[in-house]
Amino acid sequence: MSNAGDLSLRVFVKKLKKYGIKVLTRKGKGSEIILLKPNFPDSRQGPQYPIKNHGDKTMIKRPVIKAALRRFGIDENDFWQK
Repeated sequence: MSNAGDLSLRVFVKKLKKYGIKVLTRKGKGSEIILLKPNFPDSRQGPQYPIKNHGDKTMIKRPVIKAALRRFGIDENDFWQK
């Protein structure tokens, strides 16, 4: 059962792409993916954030979403309105 404010991994990544966030093709440790906000186009440098990945239906909890948004400098209100 999901709580209000939780998102599936697929939806979370889709919403982040509007802010220029990319998913690195290499996997993080274990079952994690690495989200990246490139410093410039085609760069692999910039703020990164690991996210648990057990498939597209993995539910991302609100505290994890808030931490990722802080890491990438994305306004939380703007994120939830888009």
